[in-house]
Amino acid sequence: MPVTRRYDRRRALDYARRHWNNPNPRFANMDTFGGGGDCTNFTSQCLWAGSWPMDYRRSTWTSEWWYRRIGTDPFDRRGDDWWSCTWSVPENQFRYLAENHGQALDLLADPRRARRLRRGDIIYYDWGAGRFGHSAIVTAFDRRGEPLVTYRTLAPLSPQRNVHWQLRFRRPAARIWGIRLTDRPVVFPARPDWSRLVPCDRTRR
Repeated sequence: MPVTRRYDRRRALDYARRHWNNPNPRFANMDTFGGGGDCTNFTSQCLWAGSWPMDYRRSTWTSEWWYRRIGTDPFDRRGDDWWSCTWSVPENQFRYLAENHGQALDLLADPRRARRLRRGDIIYYDWGAGRFGHSAIVTAFDRRGEPLVTYRTLAPLSPQRNVHWQLRFRRPAARIWGIRLTDRPVVFPARPDWSRLVPCDRTRR
């Protein structure tokens, strides 16, 4: 019988509030890689802080979600940490969570669906590239019950805390989908086999 773990949404939100503009030195700061790419690394950290289980089954977008810290150097300054693409790439994270741990909601097709989201759920954005290029975590609701999101970098703009889920200060998105996460994520029992798992940045292998 599958083992489950409880998603601690309060701890995930506490982490988001603490690190949205203050990156955690225990992880690579992917904003420094160019292109403002720390958003999904941040939402993954929030999930991990909320006791979301890492998944080491195999290197495909439906069956892995992990970060491998090597050494104690802050912000992975030696450039030797590993992570799955589902940890750091919005499109991949969306597919992984939708396949394994949550219900995908097309929020632009029916914006009322946004009110079905809960604190600790994740929203994904596509500005016309045909794939999701940004993610944010739901951290609050306004007086009308609309979700407010918090995220780290979205180049060229700064991190934002508790802003309307449609990110109205940017151009309209082509797609916005939310993942209504389960409170009981399945724990997949596979141990990490680093001879078979492939880091998202394959130059680190």
